[in-house]
Amino acid sequence: MAQAEGPDLSELAADAASDFFTQIFGFVDEGVRRFFRNFYNSFAEVSKGRWAKVIGSVIFYLIVRPWIEKLFKYLHDRDRAKQKAKKDAEKAALGGKKAKVSANSLRGGRESGKVLGEVDHTDEEAEAEEEKNLAQASGVPEWNKMARKRQKKHLRNLEKQASEPADEISEERVMELLDWSESEDDKKA
Repeated sequence: MAQAEGPDLSELAADAASDFFTQIFGFVDEGVRRFFRNFYNSFAEVSKGRWAKVIGSVIFYLIVRPWIEKLFKYLHDRDRAKQKAKKDAEKAALGGKKAKVSANSLRGGRESGKVLGEVDHTDEEAEAEEEKNLAQASGVPEWNKMARKRQKKHLRNLEKQASEPADEISEERVMELLDWSESEDDKKA
């Protein structure tokens, strides 16, 4: 079978892609060249008329700027006044009433100001008062947190040791433990 005569499709696609990228590159190249040429000419070839336009623009901006700022301040204040009026209208609709029950009383039960699970006088509060009194008595104005923790731990250990009954050891057992005679060493061996 003979192939159809004519240009190959892959060659046509390659030519089209080449032409497309050549045009894009040419456009970008021309844009970059014009930018640098115009940038250079804007400083190198400045006429008196151009300087007059620049100076006039700066002066106009300096004159008009305070009015622009006043305009934006007015717009901002107007929006804030609208928001305040809206809040006042909402308060008036409620009749200026406050909530009968506070959030803490809902969380903690009937007593206001208490959080759920809060106790009137905890051990930690008592210890804090005790430490404060101890610190005042000892002349130390303030203890740091770690020193207070160590002190609490030490006092608890002392209380435990005082409350635990010591193991009663008979005098014979004490003498037995203290006696290091050779006869016992011989018995063990």
